[in-house]
Amino acid sequence: MHVAAKVTLGIGVGMLVLGILLGGLGARGFGSAAEWSVEEEAVWSGSSGVHEHTDSQDGVLLVFVSDEVRCDEFTLNVSVIEGDSDEKVWYTAGWCTEDGRLPVGYEDDPDGWLHMGEVRGLESGGSYEFVSEDNLVAVPEGVIREIIESVVGGFFGALGGGSCACCGLLIMLLGLILAFTMKEEVPTSYKVDAEGRIVLDHSETGGSPESVQNSDSPDGPGVGSSEDTDAWYKQN
Repeated sequence: MHVAAKVTLGIGVGMLVLGILLGGLGARGFGSAAEWSVEEEAVWSGSSGVHEHTDSQDGVLLVFVSDEVRCDEFTLNVSVIEGDSDEKVWYTAGWCTEDGRLPVGYEDDPDGWLHMGEVRGLESGGSYEFVSEDNLVAVPEGVIREIIESVVGGFFGALGGGSCACCGLLIMLLGLILAFTMKEEVPTSYKVDAEGRIVLDHSETGGSPESVQNSDSPDGPGVGSSEDTDAWYKQN
């Protein structure tokens, strides 16, 4: 097989493998978005009680309730107990649909849950009291942010993986074409016999040896001259 065909096939196989790996990472990103659980990510749940906030990176909690709760009837009161430097914390309710049954954007909520709003202004080390008439689950905003990043990364990973795999297949096809159409060059060897003749060795190609008689030199017939040898090199 010609060297160019081998190199082309190697590049094609490498790009195909890389595309498959990128596609697999993209699928994992979509899978993590589909499999996340409100209960597993919750840092607080119940209808009333105290929440000890320990997250120094995230001061926002997303509030989820059962999909049996009406959006226009849900309320939540949040107050500071201690440990908050500015003593400012509040609940921001989301918009409801026209009939008041569901929150706007409910199509993206996890199965069985509705995102009603957010608690903002939380500080690490602060204690806060939550009071509501309905059971709720509080999830850090960073969890949803990571899920969104996974989805975006999964989309571009799948797109790039598919493109890379397609390019790899095309390059492999080109390599196969080169493998069947290009022949590897076989170097021609030679030797000089006892009579001063240059003998071309075609044994690797299946041919018989070919002798080239040098012209007579001043030293006598049958002795090859340097001029004849140089001329043969130029011709071959």
